[in-house]
Amino acid sequence: MSELYLELSENLDHEAVAIRTELSQHLKVRPRPLLHLTAASQSADPAILNPLLRLLGDAGAWLPLYAAATAYLVTLAKRAAETTWDKIINRSEVKPLTDVAVTLAKVAARVDGEAKITIGLNIPDDYLGTSISIKSSDPEEVAHVLAHFVVHVEQLSKVMRDEVAAGRRPYGSAIIELQKDESLLVRCWIRDGDALVPHELKIPRTRS
Repeated sequence: MSELYLELSENLDHEAVAIRTELSQHLKVRPRPLLHLTAASQSADPAILNPLLRLLGDAGAWLPLYAAATAYLVTLAKRAAETTWDKIINRSEVKPLTDVAVTLAKVAARVDGEAKITIGLNIPDDYLGTSISIKSSDPEEVAHVLAHFVVHVEQLSKVMRDEVAAGRRPYGSAIIELQKDESLLVRCWIRDGDALVPHELKIPRTRS
């Protein structure tokens, strides 16, 4: 089973064991000191630069949540009118996803204002990655972002690896944005000769 790197800011050091224990119910995580990024990473999202918590790993590390993420989104789509968070959170088929979402939401609630939780892939490397910022401490909103990331993760990984192989390696971090049509937009900078130019990729919505 692949591992995710779990990085926490210093003010969460006293909670590190508890957070890792909760996440480890469904994911394999390895702690490591949080690398504070700088503006030189060319991040399009400031929340990526200095997160409270970051989880990065390869696609395989996220796959333990895939079935639950798919079930969660299917349930919402088919029963949107009557399905509420309270009714869905403890269903066995979605519980791995909702458990992780609740843990991340509790971490996000530690700060006032915009939350700084990032999750993603270790592409182009283990430190900068291709990641999405979760800007909410509402567990339902966290679950929404997490589910869409997980159901796209294999396709996203292939696209990003193909980009690197084709010589379009992101300079700094690649930022994922969840679109209204439920696709993913990846924004980054790539080199064009001696210049850095903006680059975008769209990962189409996964149909369940």
